[in-house]
Amino acid sequence: MKNTIIRKALKTDVPYINDILNYAIINTNYNLNEKPRSLEKAYEWFDEHKNEDYPVLTAEVDGKIVGWASLSHFRAYSGYDTTAEISVYVSHNYRHKGIGTLLVTELERAAKRFHMLIAVITDNNSASLSLHSRCGFAPMCTFRELARKNNEYVDITFMTKIINKK
Repeated sequence: MKNTIIRKALKTDVPYINDILNYAIINTNYNLNEKPRSLEKAYEWFDEHKNEDYPVLTAEVDGKIVGWASLSHFRAYSGYDTTAEISVYVSHNYRHKGIGTLLVTELERAAKRFHMLIAVITDNNSASLSLHSRCGFAPMCTFRELARKNNEYVDITFMTKIINKK
């Protein structure tokens, strides 16, 4: 999308990041949290990412935060330190405009210390499955009925991409 700026997130962006996340929590089965995240927890999340050097990026259009992406710990074992879980969220009013692709592309540039990125995606989130596929992620496995939200079991697909061969 024209006029889209992808940049490192600032602490002042946290309320907008949180609003986009909470929309997905409340209105979809794509995020498996069942209750919206508080702003206090969002600031804690942001500070943890900054302190541990896990990137958080935002997409800005005409001065408005319309999407964000981050890398996070995949699992809390040292053997996974070269793997990061990718999260990408785009405001519902700005989907299907290429913003997710811009975020993933820039996030990969910021992820040079990692060997592999992994996306954990609910199978009913066809937009995210398509986005990650377009960006070179390959489906590795699907866990049937691994999670439950809104009284429905959902399948979860893991997609991976090696970004650093060393």
